[in-house]
Amino acid sequence: MKKHSILILMFVFSFAFGQKTINIKYVEPYEYKEVTGNLLAKASLDIANPQLFKKVLFDSGETITIKQEDGKAWLWLPVFGTPENITFVATSRKNSTKQLFTPLVTTDWGYFNEGTFHIISSSHQDIAWMDTPAYCRHERIHDIIAPALDMMDTDKAFHFGMEQTLNLKEFIEEFPDRKGEVMLRSNEGRFTWGATYNQPYEGMQTDEQLIREMYFGRRWLKKNFEGNDVVTAFNTDVPGRTLQFPQILAKSGVENLFVSRMKEGYYNWYSPDGSKIPTYSPGNYGWAVMFYKLFEQDAIEAMHKLQSRVKMWGDYYKERNLPPHFAILISNDAAGPANYGHIVTEWNNIIKKTGVKMPKLKHSSVTALMNEIKTPDAIFEKISGERPNLWSYIHGPGHAKAITASRKAGRLLPSAEIFASIDAILKGSFDSYPTEALSNAFEESIYPDHGWGGKNGHITDSIFRAKLEFAASEADRLIEKSLQSISKNVKTKRNNAVIVYNDLSWERTATATLEIKDNSSYYVVDANGTAVPSQISNRDGKRILEFVAPNTPPLGYTTFYLKQGKKSVKVKKSVTPNALSNEFYTLRLGDGGLTYLFDNKLNKEVVKSTRFSGGDIITMKYDGNGAGEFTQMTEPKMDGFNKASMHTANWEIISDGSVYTEYSNKVKFKHAEIVQYIKVHHHIKKIDVSVDILNWDGTHNREFRFMLPLDMEDSTIKYEVPLAIAEVGKSEMKQAPRGWAWGGTYDQKPVEIHPREVMNFISSEKEGFQVTLATDVALADWIDPTRESVEYTVLQGILMASHKSCHGEGNWYHQTGDHHFKFSITSHEANDNTSYQFGNGSNHPLQVVRKEKKNYTGILSTTHSFFNVSDPMVRVSTIKKAEDDNAIVLRLVELNGKASEPTITLPKAASKVIKTNLIEEETETLGLKGKNIKIDIGNNAIETYKILINN
Repeated sequence: MKKHSILILMFVFSFAFGQKTINIKYVEPYEYKEVTGNLLAKASLDIANPQLFKKVLFDSGETITIKQEDGKAWLWLPVFGTPENITFVATSRKNSTKQLFTPLVTTDWGYFNEGTFHIISSSHQDIAWMDTPAYCRHERIHDIIAPALDMMDTDKAFHFGMEQTLNLKEFIEEFPDRKGEVMLRSNEGRFTWGATYNQPYEGMQTDEQLIREMYFGRRWLKKNFEGNDVVTAFNTDVPGRTLQFPQILAKSGVENLFVSRMKEGYYNWYSPDGSKIPTYSPGNYGWAVMFYKLFEQDAIEAMHKLQSRVKMWGDYYKERNLPPHFAILISNDAAGPANYGHIVTEWNNIIKKTGVKMPKLKHSSVTALMNEIKTPDAIFEKISGERPNLWSYIHGPGHAKAITASRKAGRLLPSAEIFASIDAILKGSFDSYPTEALSNAFEESIYPDHGWGGKNGHITDSIFRAKLEFAASEADRLIEKSLQSISKNVKTKRNNAVIVYNDLSWERTATATLEIKDNSSYYVVDANGTAVPSQISNRDGKRILEFVAPNTPPLGYTTFYLKQGKKSVKVKKSVTPNALSNEFYTLRLGDGGLTYLFDNKLNKEVVKSTRFSGGDIITMKYDGNGAGEFTQMTEPKMDGFNKASMHTANWEIISDGSVYTEYSNKVKFKHAEIVQYIKVHHHIKKIDVSVDILNWDGTHNREFRFMLPLDMEDSTIKYEVPLAIAEVGKSEMKQAPRGWAWGGTYDQKPVEIHPREVMNFISSEKEGFQVTLATDVALADWIDPTRESVEYTVLQGILMASHKSCHGEGNWYHQTGDHHFKFSITSHEANDNTSYQFGNGSNHPLQVVRKEKKNYTGILSTTHSFFNVSDPMVRVSTIKKAEDDNAIVLRLVELNGKASEPTITLPKAASKVIKTNLIEEETETLGLKGKNIKIDIGNNAIETYKILINN
């Protein structure tokens, strides 16, 4: 018996030993036929001897005949089914072999058995990048949008989407006669558009610029297309989200956000006020086209590939109670419409013919998908906080002059609106309100998107810069025009009145400047005739009078008078060519800048100059390319490192008076000359540090940074972002974004990302002491980037970087020539209000109007606030004419992170106050009237009110 058992085992072993799997090769595209409710696909056996096998036996009992033809062994195998063992029966029994057969498409679709797959076809668009703006505009209109509309006419199921309304505006400008067709397809939900104007770097735009994305996006489309609406916003490409963007979307009537470069899935993205936007990410927008290639062949191949893809998502959907709707995004850069209608038809016909239970396939859109997914029981992952932008080197450092203009336009265009509104209220009419000019300037100020550089990028970048500089110059022009008109109403007691305007919503003590056209001496007195600190200096070939304007009312003005002669105002100070002491600071100047800075008020040392001086300038190697830094920012390197403090300083006093003392120092670097200016104010706790980079030769892969080393370790870092104050380690989204990139996975946690996009300031706080750096550059850091970095905080502004576009045919951002940068420093007891107001005040100079002739008939007093908010941290974002009528629109943002009930004082009594969303759609009439209205505003909320003023 034992011997017999051994013989059986030997036989079984010999049957399996040495055998190989027989590979099955299907005919592609798949050739199949329907047989008794199943599909059979034609295949051949990959074997050397086609005559070897005659049939296939399935364990289930089915038999399939093998035919020899054209030197191959052919057979028809079931497309659908479950894995089971089969036996290849050979002509000789000893050659028969058994193996597992897995059909092309198994009957197990898991969670998606009775679900739906949504083919979402769209075209990702930069304004340029693939080529110049003009080239890409032509391509969008003629090669993408028009053909997509034509396809919709012939295929009633086809859907297509463009991600921004700018593309629609371009198309209608070219083909106004097709507007009705666009409206029809949009109403059908088959041609969709993004709710924003374009897809910018969110952290590059200022408060109102980011909000105007919605004015020129969703609002524009609704107003110009007779009720057509868009409720999904896209910012597909950029790996960065700013803190308040979900609130902007939610309070503009947007219902969904589509992003990529983030783990595939569904999220509720929260802003700090508690508002949220449902968000979907496919992981990365181009993958289905470039790598998965799901629909390149036929329905069988699509089923085969999709089944393996969706099986991994069953648990995700089940755990979150998500309906079984799965998206397949068909999108790529500047991709034209691809109609997979034949596959959709074939797929669904196969289901109909065979009765197999599997997901249906259809054309769809992101909005349609989200409408299916957002059921009451669905659980979306919660995300809150910002995702610092990995690509921020491309705009600020890479395009320093353009972004300087962008930031100026973003700051001053709301001021132009405010003063134009005040002028209209004083006139009792909006007839001269510059509606069109303001609209054009705002649109130009947000036109540049995330597509800087690229192919022929020198053309793109010059167009972007020109639009931004136009917007900034328009802001100046419109402000001056309104202030000249307002000033006619101010009663002045004597000649040479100097009316100083404050465009911010809190009282300010700051310096104001006025050009002096002759060589006479002048000083300034207030309305009571009391001299205020003033001094004249030469600047860029002009004589500039600078004076202190104390307690200038919020969103208002105060009046001074220019007097000929000399009258000094005493100031306590001690000044030498390399040291100074006044009421606020004691400082010493040495190699590189401030070698010692002591806060006399708070009895604290400010800088720690063991590695850098305060205001030091360093240059390093930077060989990243901004938008090509896919999973982490490229860190600067020590190649060619230089710093101003490595050179012997020769500080000299270039201006000294009762207002300020200013020093300068020149340093010669290898590729440019560095000129440093340190201006110490004597009546305001403020030190201005300006930097000129002169004759920069454009050497590749260099960057320059401004350094402020602080006597603090493990400090709390805070900085301004659009419509909020962020804190490092607290304000970021907590999880790594994941998602896919060319360089791998986005597995770096956002808290680790630096430098960061900033608006007007960055500060460092430790044990009740805070140092605030007001900055006019777009990127800031706080970690020493050099070798053997110091452990104490080093606040920095990244000035410029000469790197290359990440496009293979892209341009270098040489930025040759002269560059000018300005920072301001203050120290104070820890208080975010102080930091915010200091940062914004430094970048919002007081506006000045000189009236040579006295005006006894003016109806306004010498000092006046037109609008006043009792809580200074409830900031006025803008005051403007309403879009649809002659009401005033007031927008407020709460910045302290605490709910508030401020009283708003108006220039005239309100007859009605209506709460609106951010794009001025009315939501609620409030029971408020009169000149003083009290409102409730939540923590970090952005709220908009339409106010009807009594004339």
